[in-house]
Amino acid sequence: MRAIRTPFLPVLLACLTASGAWAAKDSCFECHSVQEGMSVVFKDDVHYKHGISCADCHGGDRNDDNGNLSMSASRGFKVRVKREDVPEYCGRCHSDAAFMSKYKPGQRTDQTALFRKSVHGEQLAKGNAKTANCIDCHSIHDIRAVDDPQSPASPARLAAKCGGCHGETARMFRESPHAKVFTESGMAGCSACHSSHGAEPAGAAMIAGGEPMCGRCHAADSDGGKAAASMAKKIAGLAPADRAATARQAAHALKLEP
Repeated sequence: MRAIRTPFLPVLLACLTASGAWAAKDSCFECHSVQEGMSVVFKDDVHYKHGISCADCHGGDRNDDNGNLSMSASRGFKVRVKREDVPEYCGRCHSDAAFMSKYKPGQRTDQTALFRKSVHGEQLAKGNAKTANCIDCHSIHDIRAVDDPQSPASPARLAAKCGGCHGETARMFRESPHAKVFTESGMAGCSACHSSHGAEPAGAAMIAGGEPMCGRCHAADSDGGKAAASMAKKIAGLAPADRAATARQAAHALKLEP
C-alpha cells in the first residue's frame, strides 16, 4: 500500500494555530523579532502561549505592516505604561472573571484588590512608585506561569526574588529552620506566611492574633506554637516603633532566649 503523504506546511500552520502560538497575523511580533529581539523572550511568555500578544496590552493594529500606522495613537497604541499604573493595567484582564475563564477556568481574579490592601499597595497609594508591583515579581515580556520552575514567583525561587528588595530578611530566612522545611515540602518561602498579592508585614498580631499565621502550621501546644506565643509576648512589650523590626527578626530567625 502506498503511504499517504500530508503536506508539511499546512499541518504545521494548523498545529501552531491550534496551540495559540500563531493564531493570526501579528505584525508586532514579526517586526520585534528583528528590530529589538523582544519576541525572542516573549515566545516563552504565558500570555503568548495563550494567543495574547503585543497589541492586546499595548494597543495598536497588529494587522498593519506600516509601523507608523500600526503604532499610532489613532489606533490606540501606548508605547509605555507608567510604573505606578502597572497594577491597574494588569488588572484590566486579571480582575475580569469572564475573560480569565477563557484561558484558565478557576483562576483567582482578586489579585489587584488584594494588592491595593497589601503593604506594597499602601506604599503605592502614598506615592511611592518604587514599591514592588506585578512586574517586579513576574517580569514583563517573559512572564511564566507560577507553577513553571523558571518563574521568579515559583515556590522554589520566590524567596530569592523577594530577597532582591528585602535582602537582610532573606538572609535571616535562609539561616532559619524554616528554610530547609519549606524547600523540602515545596512551600513558597515568603508567601506561605506573608501572602503574595496581599502581602502582610510581620507584627505581633500576625504571629499570635485572632488568626495567627504561625498557627497555620504549629499547634498551640507544640514547640513551634509555644515559641510563637513567646515571640508575640516579647514583641507586645516593646515600644510601638520597635515592634515591626523585632517581629521580622524573630519570625525569621527564631533566636529566642530560653
